Amino acid sequence: MSSSKRSLESGLPENNDNSRKAVIGTAGHVDHGKTALIKALTGMNIARKEEQAKGMTLDLGFAHFSDDDGHVVGMIDVPGHERFIRNMVSGVWSLDLVLLVVAADEGWMPMSTDHLKVAHAMGVRDIILVINKSDTVDDDMLAVAEEEALEKCMEITGDIPDSVCVSAATGKNIDKLRSLITQHLAKIKPALLSHHAHLYIDRVFTVNGIGSVVTGSLVDGSVKIGDRLRLYPAGKMVQVRTLQSYHKDITQADPVSRVAMGIKGASRKELERGFCLVAPESSCVVATQLFVRVDEENDSDNHKNREVEVALGSWHDVARLVYIKGTRLARLNLPRPVSCFWGQKLTMIRHGGSELVHSGEIVWTGDIAIHLRHKLHELLDSLPDQLSIDDHIRLSLGLKGYAPVTNQMPVGNDDNYVVLGDWVLSVEFHQTIRQQILDLLEKEAIAITQTELATRLDINSSVLEQLLQALKTEELARMSHDAWMAGRGASEDDLGEDAQSLLDLVRQADRKGFEAMKVKIPGAQKSLRHLVRLGFITPLEGKIYYTTELYHALIQEILGHRHIGDTFGIPEVKEATGLSRKYMIPVLNRLELDGWVRREGDERLVMRIPEKDSLAA
Repeated sequence: MSSSKRSLESGLPENNDNSRKAVIGTAGHVDHGKTALIKALTGMNIARKEEQAKGMTLDLGFAHFSDDDGHVVGMIDVPGHERFIRNMVSGVWSLDLVLLVVAADEGWMPMSTDHLKVAHAMGVRDIILVINKSDTVDDDMLAVAEEEALEKCMEITGDIPDSVCVSAATGKNIDKLRSLITQHLAKIKPALLSHHAHLYIDRVFTVNGIGSVVTGSLVDGSVKIGDRLRLYPAGKMVQVRTLQSYHKDITQADPVSRVAMGIKGASRKELERGFCLVAPESSCVVATQLFVRVDEENDSDNHKNREVEVALGSWHDVARLVYIKGTRLARLNLPRPVSCFWGQKLTMIRHGGSELVHSGEIVWTGDIAIHLRHKLHELLDSLPDQLSIDDHIRLSLGLKGYAPVTNQMPVGNDDNYVVLGDWVLSVEFHQTIRQQILDLLEKEAIAITQTELATRLDINSSVLEQLLQALKTEELARMSHDAWMAGRGASEDDLGEDAQSLLDLVRQADRKGFEAMKVKIPGAQKSLRHLVRLGFITPLEGKIYYTTELYHALIQEILGHRHIGDTFGIPEVKEATGLSRKYMIPVLNRLELDGWVRREGDERLVMRIPEKDSLAA
């Protein structure tokens, strides 16, 4: 939208790759002047009419200003009343720096403690103590208020923060505070954990001519207009239609910044606070059960299972907290799916109150087989205090023997690991599972599908596929359609006369397909099944058969130029293949059955794409 139209993000500079991006926020007790401080720093009055009438902030507010180095800094104002602690948490998760505001005339108050604990629990380590309303007290009382607040900060966080005494009302020392903020932001270091670009939604609305718009803090990566993102927890693909940051239209948003994003592909009803937009390659997971490492060991009988309110990102809900005795681990059973990341910080607040029960971090998601629980608990309990992506990979390797490859762990040259496609396997697991596969294939008289193998070996199907492909390359296993057998691949020379004749007929039919129901050949059904099992032909709906070579060629024609997450319709398939609807629909259904696409209404969503020449032979 042009600058003459309404701003998408209230309180949200043209993109500049050389500019430092940061978002900071306030914290502190109600009526200690957080909103007034933001107005003094930014010149923006972000209080809503209802908030002005009540004299308190009820929900998140947004503003921005330029620091002393000329970089635009986003600001989030959080409510100070204990009733709105959950709204406060929604604004803290993405902050680079927190201004802890304490009024000189009242001093340290209960919500000062709660807000500092929450900020610390959410991983914000950079704090500036701001003693506000310095114009309302004498110098002695001001010094006492500052000293007491510094001691409280030390007790809660173990650190003594920088502090400054200001007056938002008169403007005293506001420039000094701005300079202090600039100094702190210049020292920001990137986090050890990176999960690719993502944004937790904190507001949703619609704009005429644009449609659905969401706002939030963008972290861990950039987003451009036209990019495709995945919306969790639904997993739906959407496209970025417009971008705005700090009241200006931009073509690319960079982290960490406040962003308003026009979304194509999701209606207003499909979006809400707490949902997460992520890059397609992101490590985001959706779960209703989390294993978390909390801030103290659970060795007391007083740690009973309890209901708590869990907050992570901009999401919060009530959950059942189950302690794992003798460890710092606990399980959270959630009433609805949450979008989250390994190592992510979260808070647990007393249900119905504002007291912080625990801070924690996610160390495992989802169910775990009973026979692996003890091993999982041991591995989780041995994790280092400072988590990194390396630890996540080693955790998966220790529990399962395999983990997804990431560009942050160069395991390719490590003698302890074997890399197969997108997976890294421990050497010990690789040797063991490889032999188990061969033993199973040699023992069975008939071919075994990959799905059956994965079930019997209790292994991820994608990992198994890589193992099987490696065995096939070594000519230790062969595939016949979706079934595997030990030994070298099948040869037409080994086919019987009837099977060879049928294969010739299927080839002659070409794209019109061989229709078994129209041919009266004794024993044809048995021979066709044999050809399918050996991988020479591929069955479609309606007892139509294509040669497997032709089927693979169609996969290339339909998907070879596309990307994962693309969608396409029947007209595009017709143009690419020349197939009539009679054969096109069975082919598309076969693609869906084989996991290449997924149907979404009248269109197909690309789930995976063929590598060049990977379908040959």
